[in-house]
Amino acid sequence: MVSNLFHGLTVLLSGGPILFLMLGMIIGMFVGMLPGLGTAVALSILLSFVYHMSVVNMISLMLGAQAGGYYTASITAITLNTPGAPESYPTTLDGFPMTQRGEGGQALAISAASTWLGGWIACVIFIGLIQLANPLITTFKAPDYVGVIALAIVLVGLVGDTPMNKIIVSAAFGLMLSFVGSDPVTAVYRFTFGLPQLADGIAVVPFALGVFAITQMVVMYGTGRGATDAPSVVGLRNLSQHAWEGIHYTLRHPGSVVRSAVIASVLGLLPGIGGFAGNYVSYTVGKRISRKGKEFGTGVPEGVMSAEGSSLSKEVASLLPAVALGIPSGIGMVLFIAAMSIEGLQPGQALLRAHPSLPYTMMWVMAIAGLFSCTIGLVLSPWLSKVSRIRGPVLFPFIIGLAIIGSYAAVITSIGFAEIAVFGLVGLAARKANYSLAAMIIGLVLGGLFNDQVHVTAETYGWSFLWRNPIADLTLLAALVLLLVKAAPSLKIVLSRWRSNRDRQSAEYSEGSIDLSNIDLEVLIDWVMLIGSALYLRSALGYPQGAGHTPAAISAVVVVIAVFRAAVDTRRLVVARRSRRLAAPIDRDLDEVADFETRMPSGVSVGTAYEEVQAAGNPRPAQVAQSEGASVITASRGLPQESPDGSGAIRHLTGWRELMALVWFGAFILSTVLFGFKVGIPLAGGIYGVLGIKWDNIWKKALFAVAAMAILEVLISIFVGTLHYTFAGIL
Repeated sequence: MVSNLFHGLTVLLSGGPILFLMLGMIIGMFVGMLPGLGTAVALSILLSFVYHMSVVNMISLMLGAQAGGYYTASITAITLNTPGAPESYPTTLDGFPMTQRGEGGQALAISAASTWLGGWIACVIFIGLIQLANPLITTFKAPDYVGVIALAIVLVGLVGDTPMNKIIVSAAFGLMLSFVGSDPVTAVYRFTFGLPQLADGIAVVPFALGVFAITQMVVMYGTGRGATDAPSVVGLRNLSQHAWEGIHYTLRHPGSVVRSAVIASVLGLLPGIGGFAGNYVSYTVGKRISRKGKEFGTGVPEGVMSAEGSSLSKEVASLLPAVALGIPSGIGMVLFIAAMSIEGLQPGQALLRAHPSLPYTMMWVMAIAGLFSCTIGLVLSPWLSKVSRIRGPVLFPFIIGLAIIGSYAAVITSIGFAEIAVFGLVGLAARKANYSLAAMIIGLVLGGLFNDQVHVTAETYGWSFLWRNPIADLTLLAALVLLLVKAAPSLKIVLSRWRSNRDRQSAEYSEGSIDLSNIDLEVLIDWVMLIGSALYLRSALGYPQGAGHTPAAISAVVVVIAVFRAAVDTRRLVVARRSRRLAAPIDRDLDEVADFETRMPSGVSVGTAYEEVQAAGNPRPAQVAQSEGASVITASRGLPQESPDGSGAIRHLTGWRELMALVWFGAFILSTVLFGFKVGIPLAGGIYGVLGIKWDNIWKKALFAVAAMAILEVLISIFVGTLHYTFAGIL
């Protein structure tokens, strides 16, 4: 153990790996402080650059980026009350109140020290737990892997407010994509449509870039703003005065950090959810146990320590299930496992035996990147907090350009452009309709392992695994129980409606129904999903038994859910459109009353005006009530109403901007296909700088266009120099 521990450090410090670590850390720090962008976008872009890298360089780049973003995510949480990542939300509860009291420098220092100390405590725990990896692996059989993968998919999908049926569909969609290509068990080509480019299956890189990077940039372009417009209230003087106080306080009172690190290390071992829940659970436990628990949320240092002590530690712990079993605890580890597969590393006993020092190298990357990112991030925090004010349209050409390059690098053919375009649209539609992107990608990444283990289970155990494998029984039962718990509120609503025989129209718009602003999109997705899954099922049934059973079973589940959703949502669409038609004459009469009021002579009441409108032969199904001298017009219950705050107009404008973002995305792809990387992407970036973004004057527009072309040219040169191939374009 000791020799492997120090060998892992020696390998890391040998020139190249440490440089990749620093590069990944800097990228992670930059992206981590941008609320909404997230490390998933950074890792999905970096994933396309790991081809032709050595294993250690890949580990340094990917894990360095992942570790680098956790402290910087807390910078905006503390200084701007805007968490850089969802996990950093608990930090805002005490960090921002400290900033408001003039203690922002101390809060930033406490966060940095807690993140670093918690991560290093988790490294010590990791050293002990990695010794149990081999015995753990030997106890896992094929049915156990099936159960753990099913549980991981369910747990990842349960994060957030996604309905249960959409979680299942999302995970099934990812699994169905993973079955495309040659079946490793039977060597049968499945769902390739005769295209040799699909023989190797759907690459993870274009999928991840499409559903994360492209989707996020379209949304950010739609808002047209930065993550926040609020100015930072923590300056260099405040930081220099209070930084040492925060570090000293953390080291003198390490109890909260130690507790959070231990809790997060345990949660990090849980497949699917540990990476997300660590900060929330640690903060909640700290609030219950700490002597100052009642003061949590008012700006106490212990609150920041409880939240941030788990930030890095949960990621260190999540390395163990990723390396030993190939089971991720979150999206970051999903992409890291994908990077390992690109390098030919198969998690499990073979990896631990062939590369015994590799897990320790991973641990050292997290430890060193955590230390340096906290130190550098703390020193630069007054300036880094301003990065969150960068507008989405400014970032758009650079992220889009890198994503297009990365999609090509994954498959070395132009089909990568088609894949990223398709998955970008899929990701945007899924996000708008509240499907789980996390469940999709974990289904795609783990689908191959799931298919193999299902085949082994069927051939070796049959149904006898139900009484021969308790681990499989427990994990499958846990997954089923979690799905039922998630579905319970919806089932309760359905049963109560069925029993009470309440008005159908009001039931359609009661709490728990879908957002009617997306009803057209929901119905479109339902019917596309129904037709697509039915065709997929038909194809699966035509394959030999070993190659077709698992895809057929998964697609059959989607068909059943799609039939139900198509029926329900189509009915909702009909009701919604009928309601809109009923509301149309009401809106016209409201306009008449408003116009009549503007032309009324002084002294004439609104009630009189309404009577005159009725006398003119324009009755309308609305109620007019006098309330404090004003006319209150109430439409029939259940009719869709425009929100008084103008959010409907904002949503409409955002939708048009997102459509323009998709047009620009298509323009970047078209320019790349026609003129290649070196000309097409910078050319599209320059045109975008002139036409795609608004500036105060023409000089800023011209400067941005030139800068975009130059930066994209540099990025492409780095890409070509690193991977030693390029795309010249059809012209």
